[in-house]
Amino acid sequence: MSRVGWRTLVALALLSLPASAAAGARWGEMSGHLSVGYGTLVTGVDEVPGGSISMAAGFDLPVGPALRAGFEVGYDLLGSRTVQEGSYFASVDYSAFQAAALLHWLPARGPVRRVSLGPALVGAHADLSVTSGGAAFSYLAVQQTAGGVAAQVTLMPAGPAPVRLGLELGARTAFLAGDDWTVLSARATVHY
Repeated sequence: MSRVGWRTLVALALLSLPASAAAGARWGEMSGHLSVGYGTLVTGVDEVPGGSISMAAGFDLPVGPALRAGFEVGYDLLGSRTVQEGSYFASVDYSAFQAAALLHWLPARGPVRRVSLGPALVGAHADLSVTSGGAAFSYLAVQQTAGGVAAQVTLMPAGPAPVRLGLELGARTAFLAGDDWTVLSARATVHY
């Protein structure tokens, strides 16, 4: 990623942090979440793998009456596929790690209780396992870290509670050299 890209990503992350000094005094109002579910890679490869487990954890602080800002880290095991080149076979395992700075909007009505958006740093991996003829499959390997965008919608009960269970639907796009990767997820989430 170029220097301009990194600077843009850092600037976007700083914009999502609390702007006032009074917001910094609200550490007692910090909340967090843990999420586990299903994630799948929907674009970025010729044959999309089946998908697998997706997990994330994050924390956030209030920055306004209906806004919170925070950070989230997540990991997606995206599945594997078998590829054949002539008489050689290879297995390709897909995974992605992400760290995101998110701004959360908290709607007052409806089943959607959180809408989140922000910049992300994504580590995308497509790891090869071959018995022989590995050079024939080198074009399938991916080991890149790139900037991206993360978006999520969380459905959960309204009202204050020490712990709330919900459903988190998310999408993350990583702007890789070559094909961009888009990962969709559906996760059970616990907000505390």
